[in-house]
Amino acid sequence: LSGLTSLPPVGIGIFLGGLIMKKYKMGIVGATKFAFTMSFVAYSITFLHFFVGCENHVVAAMTVSYEGKPIPYHENALFSGCNSDCKCVSNVWDPVCGNNGLTYVSACLAGCTTSVGHGKNTVFHNCSCLEASSSWTGNSSATLGQCPKSEDCSKKFIYYIVIQVITGFFSALGGTPAYMIVFRCVQPELKSLAVGLYTLIVRMLAGIPAPVYFGALIDRTCLKWGSTRCGQRGACRLYDSDAYRYVYLGLPAVLRAPSYLIAIFFYILVKKHFQNKNSKPIENGGREDVPMNKEDNCKIKERLPGFSDAENES
Repeated sequence: LSGLTSLPPVGIGIFLGGLIMKKYKMGIVGATKFAFTMSFVAYSITFLHFFVGCENHVVAAMTVSYEGKPIPYHENALFSGCNSDCKCVSNVWDPVCGNNGLTYVSACLAGCTTSVGHGKNTVFHNCSCLEASSSWTGNSSATLGQCPKSEDCSKKFIYYIVIQVITGFFSALGGTPAYMIVFRCVQPELKSLAVGLYTLIVRMLAGIPAPVYFGALIDRTCLKWGSTRCGQRGACRLYDSDAYRYVYLGLPAVLRAPSYLIAIFFYILVKKHFQNKNSKPIENGGREDVPMNKEDNCKIKERLPGFSDAENES
């Protein structure tokens, strides 16, 4: 959903960025200012993502205690007095939803002693850990699967996608001017090398290592790891939603912040170098395109019959 919803606004943003440059005939200083502004606006809007996070799954011994009280991050204990006689396995992830609204890692860890039904329709009864919750006085039974989150979480996901679409549009709007700056700021014979180095640096510093350090930090927010048939660590079964959000959104924010200091320094250099030269339009159409070699001057003579050689050269 993130990819499908982000692709159209990014495409539209790149196209409109080129149109805006052509319409207003931006010079190098104007393009630098426009690209920086659009990128910073997109960066600022991304901070709204921090306010649309979903709450953690309420899982006994993981995010809350067996009494239903919140517990600190990574300070969890699967075993309690309510399931001490059950001889449960700690590396199993087969969650059940209790009638008290708490999710338990397994029916065994919920203290359940009997079950009725088969497969997904299995219902567990006489679950002693449900009675440990001080606010629960109802039936001590549980069903397979995690307890569902509130409907408010689904709404926040829509808000998240909307914010992502807006930030993608503004970021792409300054994409075309940013590329044109690369072409305009280097000597003609170095343009290809400049684009190649730019792409290489982006891949080496971001594209290739990003999955490694993002993955390592995301793994630190895992509360419950699964296990393979060989007994080794498998996929993460339960993440701490708050910690995950801060890592996934905070890391890009921290990495991008210093880049704007470099961008400000770059803008000062560009303004100092080009402002006194009356920045020429970046796109083809300014005086910059007047032919400068002898062959092109000969073509001018052919187009202007009746003038003397001196006038044609002038």
